[in-house]
Amino acid sequence: MQQNLNYVYPQIFLVDRGGAGAPGPETAALPAWPVLPPQLKQERGGRGGCTALLLTLLLLTMAGLGLGAYYILRLQQELTELRQGSTSTSTRNLMPVLEKQIGLAVEKKETKRMAHLTVKSASGGSETLLWEPVVGKAFTEGMEYRDGALLINETGQYFLYSRLLLRGTTCPRDRAVVHRVFKRSGRYPAAISLLEDRKLSYCSGERMWTSSSYLAAVVQLQKFDRVSVNVSEPQLVSLDPANTYFGIYKI
Repeated sequence: MQQNLNYVYPQIFLVDRGGAGAPGPETAALPAWPVLPPQLKQERGGRGGCTALLLTLLLLTMAGLGLGAYYILRLQQELTELRQGSTSTSTRNLMPVLEKQIGLAVEKKETKRMAHLTVKSASGGSETLLWEPVVGKAFTEGMEYRDGALLINETGQYFLYSRLLLRGTTCPRDRAVVHRVFKRSGRYPAAISLLEDRKLSYCSGERMWTSSSYLAAVVQLQKFDRVSVNVSEPQLVSLDPANTYFGIYKI
């Protein structure tokens, strides 16, 4: 059976049990002190303990949240530093590639200097061959062709090549065929040989024959040099543009 806690208990007075009769005047003058029942004392003590426990848990929770927020901020800071470090490292690694790409872009913008000429004439009383600069596979870029010579307009190293197809029905055994690439310059009055091929025993018998001569090399040329091709037997040169040609390009 549950006891009603809202019940108002009567006041209890302390009396002197030494006397046998009613309380004396001194005893009656004492104040009346309320005495709580045991059940109420236990309930109030339990409520205070619960409150203290809740406050302790609340403080521990707030402390845990604070530590968690602190570690999260530290992690974010470390991640930011790592990203900045990786970005700077990637940038340093990419710099040579970017510089190379920029260099390639600049090189592409530079004017190319090259030419490929096909044979046009191999006679006319001169050993210097004449060439076609624009028709068919022939072209010039960044330089000029004039009167059998390519005009060099920039000093540098050039890859130079020339091929001749020789053919005939008779065999002039007593004469060698000299194939030569030479240059002329305003600083020197005579022609300067750059490449040369001397062919002997290039034919046999009295029937149709063919032979070829090919020259190629990297040479140093100066501005205003004029490069030409010379052959000692121009009447033996084939006029087929796919077999007789002359070209150059700047390295």
